[in-house]
This record gives sequence, C-alpha cells and structure tokens, in this order.
Amino acid sequence: MSKALWTPSSDYISKSGLFHYQQFLESDKGRKFSSYHELHQWSIDNLEEFWSSLLFYFNISYSGTYEKGLSWDDSASDFIGTQWFDGIELSYAEHIFKQTTTERPALKFASESIGYEEVSWKELAEMVSRIQQFLVEKGVEKGDRVAAVLNNTIESIAIFLAVNSLGAIWSCCSPDFGDVSISERFTQIKPKVLFIETSYQYNERVFSKLETLARLKSDLVDLVAVVQVYEDDWKKIIFDYVPKQLTFVRVPFSHPIWILYSSGTTGKPKAITHSTGGNLLEHFKALVLHQNVQDGENFLWYTTTGWMMWNYALSSLLCGATLCLFDGIINHNKHLTFWTFLKRAQVDHLGAGAVYFTSLEGIEIADYAPKVIGSTGSPLPIATFEDLQGKFPDVHIVSLSGGTDVCSAFLSGSPTLPVYAGMLQCRALGADIVAFNDQGKAVYDEVGELVIRKPMPSMPLYFWNDTENRKYHESYFDHFPLVWSHGDWIKINDEGVIIYGRSDATLNRGGVRIGTAEIYNAVNSLPQIKDSLVVCIDYDNGSSSMLLFVQTEDKSDFNEDLKDMIKRTLRGQYSPRHVPDFIYPVSDIPYTLSGKKLELPIKKIFSGTEVAKVVSTDIMRNPESLAGYVSIYNSI
Repeated sequence: MSKALWTPSSDYISKSGLFHYQQFLESDKGRKFSSYHELHQWSIDNLEEFWSSLLFYFNISYSGTYEKGLSWDDSASDFIGTQWFDGIELSYAEHIFKQTTTERPALKFASESIGYEEVSWKELAEMVSRIQQFLVEKGVEKGDRVAAVLNNTIESIAIFLAVNSLGAIWSCCSPDFGDVSISERFTQIKPKVLFIETSYQYNERVFSKLETLARLKSDLVDLVAVVQVYEDDWKKIIFDYVPKQLTFVRVPFSHPIWILYSSGTTGKPKAITHSTGGNLLEHFKALVLHQNVQDGENFLWYTTTGWMMWNYALSSLLCGATLCLFDGIINHNKHLTFWTFLKRAQVDHLGAGAVYFTSLEGIEIADYAPKVIGSTGSPLPIATFEDLQGKFPDVHIVSLSGGTDVCSAFLSGSPTLPVYAGMLQCRALGADIVAFNDQGKAVYDEVGELVIRKPMPSMPLYFWNDTENRKYHESYFDHFPLVWSHGDWIKINDEGVIIYGRSDATLNRGGVRIGTAEIYNAVNSLPQIKDSLVVCIDYDNGSSSMLLFVQTEDKSDFNEDLKDMIKRTLRGQYSPRHVPDFIYPVSDIPYTLSGKKLELPIKKIFSGTEVAKVVSTDIMRNPESLAGYVSIYNSI
C-alpha cells in the first residue's frame, strides 16, 4: 500500500454529508455498511432502492406517483430509453429557490474589472421574475428551447433559472466559441429566444460578438426574440417588469433540462440532451455525498458557460451553498485578482481544471485555506497533488472524472476515504464502473477500458435530431456489447482509480498499453518543462513511433541535455517502453476550450490527415498552436 497523502479525521467524517446519508439508510432503511466499498456495492446491486433513497433523503418535491423507480431491459444492447421515476413531475428551479434565506447571499461575483459583488436571494428572485414574465410574454412554454451566448455572470444564472422555471430547455455557449461553432450547435435545436452578450473581456482585451449576433439572427430562423444582455432591450426587461411571486412549471422526471454538446473534435458537435430529474438527483448526490458540500458554505468552480462544470457548479445552490462566480482569465494580474476574490468570498470549495492547479506549483499562497479542492478536465499529476497538499495540509483533494455525457462525475471523492497522490478516491455511488480488458472481461489492478455496466439517471435522454438513436448507440455501446464504453483507460485497485488518459489516444509500445498521464506525470515534473503532449503513430508495417512534444519555460531550455534528462526520468520512473522515439520543442500545447489536451488530432496530423479535417478550431483555446505541429510533420 502507498502512503496516504491525506486521511480524513473522525470529525471530518462524522460531519460529512456521506456519513449523515449512511445514518439515514440505517435508521430509515435498516441498511448498515462497514465501509464505503460495501455502500458502493449495495448502490449498484440495488439501483432502484439506491436512487429512490436519494429522492427521500434530499426531500425532493414532486407531483404524481411512480410505480417503479427504474424500468430497464437489462438484456437490451444499450441503456437508451431507460425510464426513471415515470409518473412524477418536478422542477429544478423550484428546488434552487427552496434554499432561499436571509442569512447569506445567493451569489458572490467578481471579474477582471469588477472587484466584488453579492446578490441576495431576494434580488435573485426579483431578477428571475422579470425575465420569467418577459419569456411568458414571448410565448415561451414547456419544451421550447432558449439559447444563450453568455459569460459566467450573475445575469446568466438568473436567465437560466427563469428559462427552467417555465419548463423550457436551456442551451448555452461561451462567447469565446467561434461563430461557426456556435451556429453549428444552435441550428440543431431551433431555439425560440436568444440571449447574447455582444462583447466580452478576457485578459484585459475586449472582444466583439456583433458578427456572431448577425450570423445567429440569420441562421436561427425560429427566433421570436433576441435579447442583447446589458443593452437597451435588457434594460427594458429589468425596468419595465414589476417582480412577482415566482411560479414553477413542474415537468416529467425525464423532461429535458438542458442541451450540452460534445467538443466537436471532428464533425458537427452532438447535441446531448439531459433530463431534469436525472440531473437533479445526480447533482445532489455528487455535490453533497462526494464533494461534501454543506449548507452555508461557499462554492466556486472556475469555468465558462460552455463547459458542463458551469451546470454542475450551479447545482451547489441546491445544497444550501452560496455560488461564487469569477469571470475572466484565471491568472489575471499574476493570479492576484482571482485569489483576492477567493479570500474575500471565503470560498470553501475551490474547483478548476487540473492544468490550472499545475500552474500554481512554486507559487506561495498565504491567508487562505479551502475545505475541498476539486480538479477535473484531465488527470491531476502526482506532483500537483503533493504541491496542493503541501500548500493546504488539511484540504480534501477531490479529483473528478466524468464529462458532458453525464453532466457529472462518476469517478469522484469520498469524505470517508484517504487520498493517494495521482489517484481518484472512488467510483461514485450508483455508478457500476469496471475496467475491461480486450476480451471484454472485468479486471482488477490491471489497466483496462472504463465501462459502465448499468444505467445512471444522468446519462443522456438522447442526442437531439439523432434518428433512432444511431449516433447515441455508436458513441457508447459499439465497443463492447451491453455496456457503456467511455473512452478512458483506467486501473482500479484498493487505493482508488488511476486514469491513464483517453483510450483512443493510449500509447501502444510493443503490445503494452501506456496511458498518456504516466508520461505527463514524469515529464511535467521537470523544472524546465511547462507542458507536454505525447502521441503514438502506427505505421502500415506494424511498427510505431512515440512522439513527445514539450513546451519549455524558455526556448533556450530545449537542448540535448534536456532530452537526455527526459529519457532518463521516464526510464527511471516507469520503464524503457515509456521513452519516446522523438522529442520535439513546441511553442504551445493545443487544448479545447474546456481544458482537454488534443492528443488525437495531433496523432492524426502525424498520420497524414489534413489539419482542417482533424479538429474544429472553434472549439480550441489556442488554434494557432497547430501550425507548429504541421511544420514539424512537414519537416520529417
């Protein structure tokens, strides 16, 4: 056994949401468990009983009755069409406003230019009421789609809640998406109303979205209203409507709540449609039981509205937390703007992409200590685990993995388990996750493909306009029969779960599969290395080459000595198979807007595919970075 990086105290355990849930199971259901692993096994062996228990534990308000919590043909070729709590109706926004209180604000906000703001529950309700009345006047009803191009702001939260309160379906893109990318998403769903910010600020630069607005007005032929947020039509909503008591349209458990999108690495993004009840229950479970979010705490996840973590963070309001929002570049003013806000807002739960936490290594942080740090987007390196724990000795580090597909995490944290560097603590309750080998057999303490063997309520209802669910089935159920294949390469053991990277970008060295995360853990620990990316290129003759691309802190750092150091480090920490065949310097590592390394597109470039066919630059944070890889490919 490895040495635990962090072990929960008896006090931390006894005050956790998970501990209280277990007490509820014991007192109300006669269920007692001696360990998290026993609890998890029960939750997947008894799916209907488990999810029904959450309905009662979280005091979910609903109308109607249900005969079965789960209706699923376990002999079917997929989970599509699984019915959860058929017969009841509920409202997500109603549950948000059940937390209304005068004891603390609903929202706290800061940006590059705005130092600090607080919004009371009364102020939030009044803003939502005004928008709600406007939407009703425009004829928005249950099932209509409302689209938005918005930043992570107070107004965005209010607009969503107004849309949801009517039973309409939400879909949002961040303003940093390109025009084509936004249009490709919204034209699929035919929204009735569009909310848009016509400019946004990032890293002290102002960007116009007027061309985006013009394109969307042309492309979205079903629009009955367009609202330019902060402009005259927005001001008219705020000043002309008198706040009223909020009303909430309850919808069936399986009614769509929002439409998210695949990254669109190749082809048109898939419009992933999620259920109201599924996300309500899943987010209660994920935030309260796994991340230990509690009443009166402050929750922040650094995100844009185009990443599913925005939807996930929004649900912290369900838990009685104050939602803290930061808009702008996270390292603005050498990180000072963001961290000043964290301290003033007294953020208890701090979340961000793994790449950001890695960038903090070597930076001293004083006079602040969060309760929980959440990380996702990519595997959190061992060195970053250790650095964060060193900065904040008492912090509970929760490394998450899930995604847009489930709008949550199915690998997560537990306040009752120790944390080991480089590992995710546990498989989430209700998530029947195992690692499959090539023969489709579950393996333990061996690397395999992440699969989910039973349905979860937050799995997509469908992909919008996906005739007979063909794309849905192809996306998750074609690899292995009867199970959901997620595309990650993992190992499960007694200490938790290790993610080795995407299985479609997994490195194959002489028949031995190596996860990209192992390479990054070693290479990125070197002080000269800022970031790195690795791919394996397969050739027609059966041979292959491993290519490593490194971004150094300074151009002069890249030399033969550094290349030798990289090779020695990989050989020493892992094996000779981990040593790349070629190492190239690059000026930048390509990422999606949500912080995922674009390993597969780079692999395709070096397999001879035209750059225009490997990735949509609209979904990239730094599309200019691709030119360097094309140049290297053309030179070899």
